[in-house]
Amino acid sequence: MGLTDLLKRLDFGKLSTRERVLFILTASAVLFGYLTYFMMPMIRHAGDLSAQKVTLKAETDRGMAQIPLLRKRAEELHQTAQAREVSAEISGKAGDLFPGGSRLSTLLEEMTRLARLRQIEFVSIHPDAIEDKGTYFQLTFQIDLQSRFRELGDYLLMLENLPRAVVVKELKVEARADLNPSILAHLKTVTYLGKE
Repeated sequence: MGLTDLLKRLDFGKLSTRERVLFILTASAVLFGYLTYFMMPMIRHAGDLSAQKVTLKAETDRGMAQIPLLRKRAEELHQTAQAREVSAEISGKAGDLFPGGSRLSTLLEEMTRLARLRQIEFVSIHPDAIEDKGTYFQLTFQIDLQSRFRELGDYLLMLENLPRAVVVKELKVEARADLNPSILAHLKTVTYLGKE
């Protein structure tokens, strides 16, 4: 027997006022329980899905707005890469005369990379003199380093083994109590830079 059959067989006319009130209260409690435990979570879930939809739409719109900017940036990077290839060809020709390339930035990058390998800290580096030798420049640098004594020796050996000529003309080592166990080293180096 289904709920519909039960409701058809009920004759509300035969019920007393008290029974009618109890029936209405019971039906209201059942309806309230149904709405609270079944319908409200579904309504909340639908609201959450709606909010997520709005958020995803906003993110999609932002992404679509960035596509032209990303295309433009990709074109700029492509042009930069082509310019670097041309520059590499030119510096490669100069690199035949000066092994290791002719750019000063390349030399400085290599010197700082070697220093990091030996845990040496650059305190300062500045050009001391630039002499024009016709087809190339002779550059003299004053470099101040902070390191342990053994690491300094290893670093000087690495400088000697660079593919480009780097000559250490002067070396002054200073031991200070505030730096112990490290030392402060003052180097005067000479290198050569091809004219491009």
